[in-house]
Amino acid sequence: MRLVGLALVLLMLSGCVSGQQAVSPTPTASPLASPLASPSPEPSPSPITYGASQYRAMWVDAFNDGIKSRAQIAKLVADARRANLNVLIVQVRKRGDAYFNRADEARALDIIGSRGFDPLSYLIELAHASRPRIEVHAWLNTFFVGDTSGVYVKHGDWVNRTNDGVTGGYLDPAIPEVQAYTHKIFMDVALNYDVDGVHMDFVRYPGVNWGYSAAALSLYRSETGASGVPAPDDARWQAWRRDRVTAFVRDLHNDLQQKKPSVKLSGALICFGGGPANLANWWRTSAYSSVFQDWADWLIKGYLDFGVPMNYDSEWIGREKTWFDGWLAFEKDSGFANRVVTGMGAFLNYPDDTLNEIRRVLAPSARGNRVLGVAIYSYAATSVYGSYDFYTSPDLASGLPRQPYTGGITTAAGLEARAQMFNDSFMTLLSQAASYRDVQLGVINTQPVFTQPAELPALPS
Repeated sequence: MRLVGLALVLLMLSGCVSGQQAVSPTPTASPLASPLASPSPEPSPSPITYGASQYRAMWVDAFNDGIKSRAQIAKLVADARRANLNVLIVQVRKRGDAYFNRADEARALDIIGSRGFDPLSYLIELAHASRPRIEVHAWLNTFFVGDTSGVYVKHGDWVNRTNDGVTGGYLDPAIPEVQAYTHKIFMDVALNYDVDGVHMDFVRYPGVNWGYSAAALSLYRSETGASGVPAPDDARWQAWRRDRVTAFVRDLHNDLQQKKPSVKLSGALICFGGGPANLANWWRTSAYSSVFQDWADWLIKGYLDFGVPMNYDSEWIGREKTWFDGWLAFEKDSGFANRVVTGMGAFLNYPDDTLNEIRRVLAPSARGNRVLGVAIYSYAATSVYGSYDFYTSPDLASGLPRQPYTGGITTAAGLEARAQMFNDSFMTLLSQAASYRDVQLGVINTQPVFTQPAELPALPS
C-alpha cells in the first residue's frame, strides 16, 4: 500500500508511511542451569481470559522494517502480543519480489540474513507459537509489480497502459497469461506455507483510463464484436474490465477452497471519497466505476472470506471524518458486515483520534449490526508522529492542526528515533491506559481499546 510519499499514498490508497524501524537485538538465550541443580517443573500456563470475539489486525509493509530479519520478526510478534492483536497482515510481495524462499520470483534484496533465512516461514513459526496464537496473512501486491521487476521487464506485452500509452508498473488484469501467472504466485504461498490467509492488494485497475494493452483490446474485440478503441467511459468496456478483475478473485477463491480451504482469502478494498448511502448507490463509487473493483459483489457472493475496506481518513478534517463514518455505516448495514474487517489509517491521525476511530468501528450501528473487527494501517506508521512523510516534510506537516515536529530535533537520526518511540508506544496505547506527550498540548491521557486478548469470530461458509 505504500509506494513513495504521502501524495502517492493518497492517490493510490496504498498507504504505508513511516521511517525505518530500529532493529532489535536478537534475544539472548538463558544461561544453562548448573548440572548439580535439580530441575524444577515448569508451572502450568495460566488460562487466558478473552474479551469480545473480533479481528484485531495490523498491516505490516515491506517498504519498512518488520519482517526483514529474525530480530525484526521477534520484535513484531512481541509487539503484536503486547497490543493484544490477533492477526498480522504481512507484505511478502511488494514489487514482483518475494520475502519467502519457495518462490518463482526474485528474493527481495533487503532481507537481512543468509539465503537460507525465510522471513515468512520464521514469522509463521513465532506467531503460531505465541500464546495466544497470532494468525499470519500473507499480503501480496497483485497487479502492481513495479517497473523494474523481472516479470515486468520480461513480459512487456503484459504491461498495463492508459489510452495515451502511459505505463506505471502494473500488469493488465484482462490478459489471461497475467491472471494465470498471478494466480500461481498466490497459490504457491498458500500451498507451500502454513499461512492463515492470503491478502490481495492492488487487485484492480489504476484508474478509468487504464486497460489499453494491445492484448486486452484484441481480446475485448473478439469477445464483444466491438471495433476500434473504446473510450474510457464506454459502459460495455468498463463492465468488461470489471468482470476481468472479478474473475481473478472468484477463480482464486474457488481454487483455494478446493486445494486448501483453511486459507482465507481477503483483499484491501478501495474507499475513495464519500461512501454510498446504500447498495443501490454502489455503482456511483470509485471502486466500482473507476478502478473496477466490484468488492460489494465479491462480499455478497462470498468470493472473499473477508474484505478490508481501506477507510483512510483523518479524524481532524471534518469532511474526511464524515467520509469515514459514511463508509462505516455502509459496511455495517449493507448485508455483508459478517465479511468485513474495517481498515483505518492510523498513519493519518493522532494516536487519540485513532483510538476513537477504532471504537466507532467496533461499536454496533444504529440497526445493531457489527463488522468482524478492525485492521490498522500500519505497523511502520502508527500516527502522524511516526510517519516520515510528515516529519521530513515541513510543507505537509504545516497542514496539521497540531505541530508535533518541533522541540529542537532536526537531524534525520533524531527524527527517526522519535518516530520509532511513538510507534513503539502506540502498541501499549492499544491495550493499556496510558499517555503520550504532544509537543503542543503536553501530556494526553488515553484509554485502551483492546484490554484483553480476543478470539477470532467465525466466518460465514
